[in-house]
Amino acid sequence: MARTTAAKRRWKFPSLENTSFTLVFLGLPLAIFIIFVISPFVQAFYYSMTDWSGFSKEMNFVGLTNYFALLQDPVFTKAVYNSIVLVLVLPPLVIILALTLATLVTIGGSNRGQIQGLKHSSLYRIISFFPYTVPAIVIGILWAQMYDPSSGLLNGILTAMGFEFFRSFAWLGDERTAMGASIFVIAWSMVGFYMVLFIAAIKGIPSEVYEAARVDGAGRFRTAISITVPMIRDTIRTAYIYLGILALDAFVYMQALNPSGGPANSTVVISQHLLNTAFKKGKFGYATSMGAALAIITLVFAALVFFVFWWTGRPPKSRRVRKVAAPAVRTAPVARPAKVAGPRRSAPSRNTIWSDATVGTISHVALILWVVIICAPLLWVLMSSFKTTAQIFQSPFMLPTTFNFDNYVSAWTTANIGTYFVNTVIVVGCALVIVMLLGSMCAYYLARYEFRGSKFIYYLMLAGLTFPVFLAVVPLFQTLRGFGLLNTFPGLIITYVAFALPFTVFFLFAFFKTLPQEVAEAAMIDGAGPWRIFFTIMLPMAKPGLASVAIFNFLGLWNQFLLPIALNTNSNNYVLSQGMASFASQAGYAVNFGSLFAAVVITVLPVLVTYIIFQRQLQGSVSAGLLK
Repeated sequence: MARTTAAKRRWKFPSLENTSFTLVFLGLPLAIFIIFVISPFVQAFYYSMTDWSGFSKEMNFVGLTNYFALLQDPVFTKAVYNSIVLVLVLPPLVIILALTLATLVTIGGSNRGQIQGLKHSSLYRIISFFPYTVPAIVIGILWAQMYDPSSGLLNGILTAMGFEFFRSFAWLGDERTAMGASIFVIAWSMVGFYMVLFIAAIKGIPSEVYEAARVDGAGRFRTAISITVPMIRDTIRTAYIYLGILALDAFVYMQALNPSGGPANSTVVISQHLLNTAFKKGKFGYATSMGAALAIITLVFAALVFFVFWWTGRPPKSRRVRKVAAPAVRTAPVARPAKVAGPRRSAPSRNTIWSDATVGTISHVALILWVVIICAPLLWVLMSSFKTTAQIFQSPFMLPTTFNFDNYVSAWTTANIGTYFVNTVIVVGCALVIVMLLGSMCAYYLARYEFRGSKFIYYLMLAGLTFPVFLAVVPLFQTLRGFGLLNTFPGLIITYVAFALPFTVFFLFAFFKTLPQEVAEAAMIDGAGPWRIFFTIMLPMAKPGLASVAIFNFLGLWNQFLLPIALNTNSNNYVLSQGMASFASQAGYAVNFGSLFAAVVITVLPVLVTYIIFQRQLQGSVSAGLLK
């Protein structure tokens, strides 16, 4: 008992002699988070009630006038309508597709004796994850070219199949199809990630559950509906919330596909209208009210999802079932031998339509079709990067006559992709090192030390994951300008670090919590201080968790688009996502599509290679971290 009390005492708040440890491990990350994340969000609500133009210090308090004006703004109301459409369509579409593919991979194989996954299914899983590693802005640019009326691959395929109506059809230029085409692009980019998430969740279901259902004669479809979906219900709820937030903040995709908001504003979203109003019209106060409205809509959506899942939850039903079925549970051991009986185990195989071979064939065909949908745009871009613009317009299917690297040279030099690439490496590299160091220190301190306010700080960090970034863009612009960091690499780096801290702390907090405490206590007895314990003992033990978070942070930072375009307007300091957006518009006007496709390949290649090398670590971390 004495040893337990002593152990707890050792993990209390450090004494004054360890003040530097507290200031660096907790104070420094918390200060960055408060200054560059929390403070801008708080300021945003005040700015939303002023008439501030953003270019002068003068501002008048107008109360709720901006919010009432939003109701009379036809573009804003159209953007809200589009956001509602995205929320109603995108999350169910992605979840149904991802869950179907995950089910085929995990239980689509032979079921003699027990449910098994498809053989060699890891290839499907790896390829399906490809789009998630591609920057969102690049996906938008890629599919904008796929939808191109004159030289796009989609119209080329449909025309080759005999559908002459689509020879010059403008998918993104027609009000009837612009939103549907945009939703498909977002779904294409996200299904692979949630497929991996659901695969991890399904593999966590005990195999005995599926075997019992098999013995009772349940078919594949009934097993998926009655067992798989209910048992990964929490994962589905989490996915729905994430996808809903993405749908409400689909700026990057919509900006790349239709910068002007589409025909008759058919694809404009709140975030697009916000940026145009703030930085092009000089109405920062009014624009910030849009961000506040977006934040409120996001919170209401999350609350509704939680309420619906709670209302339709299983606990009330399980209580009733337990009372009625109690006697049957007591007599279950008597009927247990029937579970081993051969005839009942093979009962479903009597149906020749859904035999193992048929189900396996259907599963492979469906997954191969999905792989083709994933790979076709990527291969088309790679093939087109070696073709001249004339060859691209001549036929989307024509192979390049020679492997001409002139497009890559032009993209790297003339279009400054090389400069943007180096800028991105500098910004992302520095931000990644800093956020991993500060995030691990903060997570370690919050997980291992007990003090008043520790839970409040932890939940404050978690709150940072839910805030829509657009709400903070305008105040953050002013904050960086006040520090003299606007349009600079240090300003962009510190902003990247601040917004990546919540995810890093959230993920590593649970990891540090599980590390054995006895090792650190033994080091304390030997005279080691808190600094030495962390860097020489605890940090090396946390390498698996650090590697997983580092990969996710690398992908997120490399693909960042919103923060650079709002806070880094100096063209000499453009990062790759900004440079690609700028070059895409220039290439369209100059009809230099060969160089554009080469630039896309240059942008995608680093993250794709990183994913292929670390795909096991990355996909393993999905189940290890996000499912918690």
